[in-house]
Amino acid sequence: MKKTLLLISAIAFLFTSCDKDKAIKTDLTINFTHSVDDSELITNSMIYTNEAEENYDIQTLKYLISDIILHSENGNSLLLNEVHFIDISDESTFSFTYNDVPNNDYTSISFDMGLDTARNISNKYVNEDFHTTMYWPEPNGGGYHYMKFEGAYNNDSTFYNTHTGGTMGADYSFNYVENISLTVDNDLGNVSANINMELNNWYNSPNQIEFSSYGMGIMMNMMIQMNIQMNGNTDVFSVTIDK
Repeated sequence: MKKTLLLISAIAFLFTSCDKDKAIKTDLTINFTHSVDDSELITNSMIYTNEAEENYDIQTLKYLISDIILHSENGNSLLLNEVHFIDISDESTFSFTYNDVPNNDYTSISFDMGLDTARNISNKYVNEDFHTTMYWPEPNGGGYHYMKFEGAYNNDSTFYNTHTGGTMGADYSFNYVENISLTVDNDLGNVSANINMELNNWYNSPNQIEFSSYGMGIMMNMMIQMNIQMNGNTDVFSVTIDK
């Protein structure tokens, strides 16, 4: 009887030890969130005001984020996703998960808003869901829209269409980098990184952009494309980590 108890105890100890030594995989979920003046986005309601004191609503927001990369202290990088499409009318596009993140001390995350010239090629993503809706007309340079941000301003019948992309073949995408603190060490479990887009800031700083200044669209307006690019790389995006 004593031998049996000793054997059971030994087996239990062995399994307990194995459980303690077993690595806990880390899955990283990237969430895309949207706010206006630090409040959660509300669509189809003319409750927002830009720096030009124009009232506006937000009806459509579709955009492409590419080259989402984690950077580590030792100089290694981890590509999380080559291209991700977000559409505020489709909650399934609000996140994706990268499974089994390797152990490392990650110190920053970076991504491109839109597609750089190496990727922004007509029909390159013909098999992707966003191909048709984000296609950029060939006479205007071809490739894909970076973003479609649309709604009405001042009244329900005056519309703005902030369509960013490679106007006349120029590259108006930009790379965003934010420092983070994320140590993956076999004992972390699941983690979330929240990439927030502060929508009003597309129009505010350093360039004040009026909807009335470009009418229905900006697809051929290289100056406005450049100004929006500058604003976007200033304070539109932020990243937080939830462990």
